[in-house]
Amino acid sequence: MKKILFFYVLFFSISIFADNYVDSITLTKIKKLVQKEEEIALAYKKYILEKGVNPTTLNDLKTANYLPKGFDIINPFAKQITIILDNNSTITDKKDDIHKIRGFESTDPKLKSNLYDYYYSNKYRIYTKAPLSINNSNVEIILSTKEKFIYENSSKITITAPDNSSKTPKDSYYLDENGVLHWYDASGDYKYSFDKELVLDESVTLFDDNGIVTEEYKDLVRNIEFAGMTILYEKNEVAEEHVNIGSGSVIKVNQQTRDIGKTVIQFTRRAGGMIVNGDIYTWGNNANKITGIDLGYSGSTDSYRYPVVTGLVRAKAKMYDDDSTDEKDFTKYYDQNYFSSPNRPKFVDFFSAVFYGTCGVSTKGELYCGGTTGLNYSFGNNFTHVDTNRKGEMLYRSTFFDGKTNKAKKVFANNQIWHILGDDNFIYSWGYDGSAFSGNGNLSFNSEICETICTRYDRWGRCTSSYQECSNEPRNVSNIKFSDITYLLTIGHRKIGGLSTTGDIYIWGREYYKDNSSTSFETYDCSNNWQSTNFNLCTPIKVETSNSTMTTTLKFESIQGGLDAFVAKSEDGKYFKISHPKTTKIQVTSIDDAIKSYSEYVAENDAEILSVDFSRKVNEQGLSKRYIPSSGIVWVNSKNELKGDYLSSSLATEDITIFRNAIRQIKWKKIKVIDDDNGMCGIDINNQMYCWGIQSFYRNGNSYSDFMGNTFMIPVFNTNLYDLEKDFLIAEGGYNGYLTNMTSDEWATTNSDGKTGAFFMKYPTYIGGFNYEFIFK
Repeated sequence: MKKILFFYVLFFSISIFADNYVDSITLTKIKKLVQKEEEIALAYKKYILEKGVNPTTLNDLKTANYLPKGFDIINPFAKQITIILDNNSTITDKKDDIHKIRGFESTDPKLKSNLYDYYYSNKYRIYTKAPLSINNSNVEIILSTKEKFIYENSSKITITAPDNSSKTPKDSYYLDENGVLHWYDASGDYKYSFDKELVLDESVTLFDDNGIVTEEYKDLVRNIEFAGMTILYEKNEVAEEHVNIGSGSVIKVNQQTRDIGKTVIQFTRRAGGMIVNGDIYTWGNNANKITGIDLGYSGSTDSYRYPVVTGLVRAKAKMYDDDSTDEKDFTKYYDQNYFSSPNRPKFVDFFSAVFYGTCGVSTKGELYCGGTTGLNYSFGNNFTHVDTNRKGEMLYRSTFFDGKTNKAKKVFANNQIWHILGDDNFIYSWGYDGSAFSGNGNLSFNSEICETICTRYDRWGRCTSSYQECSNEPRNVSNIKFSDITYLLTIGHRKIGGLSTTGDIYIWGREYYKDNSSTSFETYDCSNNWQSTNFNLCTPIKVETSNSTMTTTLKFESIQGGLDAFVAKSEDGKYFKISHPKTTKIQVTSIDDAIKSYSEYVAENDAEILSVDFSRKVNEQGLSKRYIPSSGIVWVNSKNELKGDYLSSSLATEDITIFRNAIRQIKWKKIKVIDDDNGMCGIDINNQMYCWGIQSFYRNGNSYSDFMGNTFMIPVFNTNLYDLEKDFLIAEGGYNGYLTNMTSDEWATTNSDGKTGAFFMKYPTYIGGFNYEFIFK
């Protein structure tokens, strides 16, 4: 009996261990199945975000490489996995549809029960939801709100990029590569972008005159709005922040505007500056107070030497109390100007040069100016429509572009005339026009407007005594609307360029070199007939197939200025060089075609260009040869490689190999040429900036305008890698082409005009880093 009992107990124990052994194998299979289901769900979600529709079979995911390589659609239990769509809605209303995976199936209730804590639990799931019970084997794919929206509206979603020329898409969303939805209305006009936030285009009216949310806005966002949604209302590259508090209800969360533009960097041979976090920073020869500091002479007045600031100085701007109805007295606050106050003006554009001082455009569209631009001197840069109630050197607000009556978007100066792009997209000018840069069609432009004021009348009402009251008010001289304006700055090639709101390029200006061996320039008459084509150089000339080398009509999305040619980018993402040499038609050159002649060109890598500018080949470099139009190109390709003509003639032959190796070590994304001897600055993929070449500029002569012209093109302080004893924060520039020499020995060179290079960067040298996006102005 004992033997029988022992045998029974032993058999029972073996049976239990055998069952547990089988369960552990099954459990491993179940774990693998859950992993597969999670991989399928993640691929399914990604497919929707990128394709704008849901996949119908697992084969859709496999062929499009959304599933891991070698993924097996047979589950560990030797059954095929499938995806299921529970279609609980109609074709036009798919809100109740459920996206599922056919999961583990078994008729063994004991097995299902034993696996409840793993397969029928959400403990080990992220992208899927476990079956509701052991009697329901289907696994639900968890879609985000955005993924559900894309699926439910897939009939109105396209992944084909918008085409402005054909006005497509229409009444549809464009789903970009980052998963952001962009809505285009029935006319093909862009209205808003939607991701985690709603970015509303300025063409949409959010509030009416009474501050009530418009029906236009309500109709646009009816299907996407939710309580708590952030709304950024775009205005001139600035977004006012609002929040949705319920159906069709929107409130502004604060009264400050938030800049959504990029940091602006301006490098020229006449110094420059940059905007960082809305503040303007400048450097250079301070004769005209470019830095906003009144330093006067650096030596005796007889020496005509001015301090040259080599580091960044933040500009101070006058604060104004515009709200007189708030019953608060901030007189002391505004009189003493707390320049670091969070209420200080913030800027989105600026222009800074040693001949003009500094001007900036605030987030509110106000124009601020300082230095000689805000005052008056004989060189012709005075602008009397700047606040004259001055207490020290700083930026003062324009009484014309005050952010209320008139608003500005962009500002720059070229050869004694200023250009301001208003928020109405018209160009306003002031100053003196010797090169037809005003674009008014003739040579008589002067922004000075005079009014006759009568002081005595005779008995018949006729004026018998009077005087003239004059002011320099910005004048709009063209009826063309522009979305952007820019300029060329090499003397003898200087022009103004603009991109119209319709995607057309316009250029104008009448400045050319006398001949192909002269260093002096002359201004041509307005009307000319070159190559059987009539040109009025004094008015904006639209670049067309009839007056240029452009073979097919192109529409453009951007224009960028430079030394002697414009960089234009077409709507299909292709770059072109646009220039107008004398006696010829306007030259429009495809960069894609031009770079194919370079030995370093690789079709696979250079098919996409990230950034491009125009440089000079070594045999045509230098100020003494700037009459030669540039023929060099520098570009950054899809592999973040910098290629082309980036060598300087000042570089010794034995240093070229080291220089090229240094260039190759850096992964680039932007390039800017700032000097005729191929002085350049580039930005790498980590937003770090490097510069090289001659960074000093001399202007010979003994006049006041010559003294101020001796300066540095970039903020050179702390960039001297060779001679630390010459790392001056303040240098001197002035009489007879003088500029403090800040480099020595192997880092010294001689400028092409015979001057000693006061700052020569032998190799790509680190200038500064930025934790944000930026643009070259």
